[in-house]
Amino acid sequence: MIIDLRRRFVPPLRRLARRHGYRAPLALAALLALLLGLPHGGLHGALTVAFVLGGFLWTFLDVLFVPVTIPLLLIVGLPAALLAIRYRKHLKRPARPGNSALLCCALGVAAVLLGESVPGEDCGLLGLGALTLLALPVGWLLWHQTPWARRTATTAPAATAAPGRFGCWRWAAAPLLLTAGALLVHYDVPVDARFSATRPALTSHAEHALATGDTAPAWVAGYRLEQTELVGGGVTFTVAGTGVFAPHGYAYFPHGTPAGEAVTSYQGLGGGWYSWSGTDHF
Repeated sequence: MIIDLRRRFVPPLRRLARRHGYRAPLALAALLALLLGLPHGGLHGALTVAFVLGGFLWTFLDVLFVPVTIPLLLIVGLPAALLAIRYRKHLKRPARPGNSALLCCALGVAAVLLGESVPGEDCGLLGLGALTLLALPVGWLLWHQTPWARRTATTAPAATAAPGRFGCWRWAAAPLLLTAGALLVHYDVPVDARFSATRPALTSHAEHALATGDTAPAWVAGYRLEQTELVGGGVTFTVAGTGVFAPHGYAYFPHGTPAGEAVTSYQGLGGGWYSWSGTDHF
């Protein structure tokens, strides 16, 4: 089975890795897969810390916008603008976004959507998505000023260098991806859609745990369910990688939530299912 999978997927991936414009997206996709497979790994923890610190910094700059943020923007923006004006003749106008930029943008949006698709959010995935989407435009603009970008543009095949029939739409692809992702997150579509799609598998797992008393951690429908507890005629699952200062997960109580549970809140999802958040340990 493993040999067949290797023969099916490894050669196409190697061919893509050799093609210009696919190496960075493949590396980012591998990083995303690693975070999904190891929700408690060191990389996941580092990205979680980076995301939390970035959130604190954003809050600080937002609260102190006039006394702190505006002076910082002037200190950084004015010299950059003056340098751009002085050396504008040496600056190259960016070409239309290529496959690498658009695929990385799509993977960054996918990381954010996956981070928002679990109760309490997965800050490791959110950190990867935020870093990708913040670094991508800066890296893309700087890349076009390097000699490697000019060399690539002159040596690219005619079919690749030509604008093509849908070349102009490449400028709109990234804004459309970002807008769609923001709307989906705003209306809580990722977490609702993922739970609705995986509800049958989760229900089967919960009923099996109630019938057999099996509380071992398990992968179910893409969720890493751990710290399973049988309480009050139901079962609670902690979803790995969620939350920062408090555990989060799902609970299955066919006969209603029990009284006196040490959780912050239950939110009904229908069919005996609830999402729950634990006590904040910050």
